[in-house]
Amino acid sequence: MRGRHSRRACWCRCRAPRCMQRQQGWRGAVAVPYPLAEEQGWAVAGEALRQVLRQARVRCHPKVLCIVNPGDPTGHVLSRQSMEDIIRLVAEEHLLLLADERVLWEMGAPLASTVQLVSFYSLSKSVAGESGFRVGFLELVNIEEGITLPFQLAQSIPRPCVLGRILLDLLMDPPDEGDPIQKALEEQRQGLRRDLAHNARRVQEVLGRAPGICCQPVQGGARAFPRIQLPPRALQQARVLGLEPDVFFCQELREATGVVLAPGSEFGQPEGTYHVGLSLLPPAETLEPVLLALTRFHTAFLRHFS
Repeated sequence: MRGRHSRRACWCRCRAPRCMQRQQGWRGAVAVPYPLAEEQGWAVAGEALRQVLRQARVRCHPKVLCIVNPGDPTGHVLSRQSMEDIIRLVAEEHLLLLADERVLWEMGAPLASTVQLVSFYSLSKSVAGESGFRVGFLELVNIEEGITLPFQLAQSIPRPCVLGRILLDLLMDPPDEGDPIQKALEEQRQGLRRDLAHNARRVQEVLGRAPGICCQPVQGGARAFPRIQLPPRALQQARVLGLEPDVFFCQELREATGVVLAPGSEFGQPEGTYHVGLSLLPPAETLEPVLLALTRFHTAFLRHFS
């Protein structure tokens, strides 16, 4: 299980999710970021993954590939072909796949019976979007016996609250067709989808017209990840303050408008580019003034630092 430098690697997106960042030090694990192709809708390129793998073997022994789909905060959804290509790569490289996927089962033998997969589900990622309950489960597929032991020990961790477990059970085993509760759940689900789709369209429309801002179409998830242009003088001012350029922009935006956005450097982004994370969850009447404030401030920001 150990590499030539007695270190193991955990692959991540552009940067490990925060929960994974806290675990990287366990048993000498390190993160090996791989890029997403923004201009291709944040696609995962198989050749880019292979190149990162070859480079990583100089310093560690890659063991795990983490795929976040739908992307967070990018909002992209990998195509069926992309997921199949990733699964074949995992099989060829003998990696453990961490993903929220069911594609593996549909690919049939031999992949379905040999690829090691840990599949996750949580209440916060479901259509319910109830992140406060901290409840979910994982499924171990084709996992070696020695790897399952830590998961067995984890069963001693305190269980989620009773209400969270009831909600999770409701989502996994919904009421029968015709049940009044089932009707209410479906109405809530469809309403949420309409609201998210509307907000995603508005983000694309408004930011697509703004000079110096580019946003890839949001296909899933609850966030957009637009790229913002920052002039050289702004980059210089950020360096003087000891801040990442996008952090500097977000601080100035907050002070000027009261709008709080997440800087892209918190998630990871291609070198030389700057992004902001924008939630799609607020009601449309709340999101509209946020988009207006962002575009107006960015225009003034470009003018000020030009």
